[in-house]
Amino acid sequence: MMRTRMLRKRRRSRSALGTGLAVLVTLVTLAPLDVAAQVPGGQLPGQPPRDASGGGNGAQWDLGGILSVMSPRGQFGSFVNDGFGGALTALLGFADSPAFRVRFEAGFLEYGSETLGVPVFAATDRILTDVVTQNNIGYLGFGPEIRFPYGPVQPYVNGFVGLGYFFTVSSAEPGWDLYQTLHRDSPYQGTTVNFDDVRAAYGVGGGLAIPVSRSAKPVVLKLEAQYRRHGHTEYLVPGSIVEDGFGGSSFSPIASDVDFLLFQVGLTFRV
Repeated sequence: MMRTRMLRKRRRSRSALGTGLAVLVTLVTLAPLDVAAQVPGGQLPGQPPRDASGGGNGAQWDLGGILSVMSPRGQFGSFVNDGFGGALTALLGFADSPAFRVRFEAGFLEYGSETLGVPVFAATDRILTDVVTQNNIGYLGFGPEIRFPYGPVQPYVNGFVGLGYFFTVSSAEPGWDLYQTLHRDSPYQGTTVNFDDVRAAYGVGGGLAIPVSRSAKPVVLKLEAQYRRHGHTEYLVPGSIVEDGFGGSSFSPIASDVDFLLFQVGLTFRV
């Protein structure tokens, strides 16, 4: 009897927790609308004036740029150091639902590089050019974003699905000026993709939006963190490409789950 009561209590508590979370999300989404309906002119404190030129459906686009620092987690963190990069974002919102937006994001990260000096001429190694190999991640994502659209500091959360493109490229840095002048079609000026892999991605994020300009086309400073998961992925790191001494090379890709945190700062502009 006592076990049955305890199980019932646990089930009730879980049910109550789920109900509470659902109510909280509903309030976060609808509360700004209810408040706006009670304010003269429907304008929330700290909310920029509505732009009447947004179209009949009140669609609003905010475009922006982000600088990112990547902190690898889990298995990925055992092989990779911190990385750096950036992203472009687009937020689609609606004037009659200021708390909800759809977020689109495209970004790039570099998590490692190495430089190898190779002879320009086969007959001598007195003149070298640098071959630089970079380990990169390109990513895409889209999903919902919910934000308190009023006040001097506006917290928000988001979720996304998308793709992650892991690729390693090698390119020759411009070297001896005379050689470059005489050989403008030289293969040393090219870039080669040594290895790549594509994986589905998903994750969540959140942060603070701080309006810098409160005009009809506001400028917003964003401070945020984002957690990305890519599942089992193959990728290269510095040292994964080994030269054989006869002009050839071999690859030793790493296979692991890829999770990482992004710490980001950026600006968005209403268009």
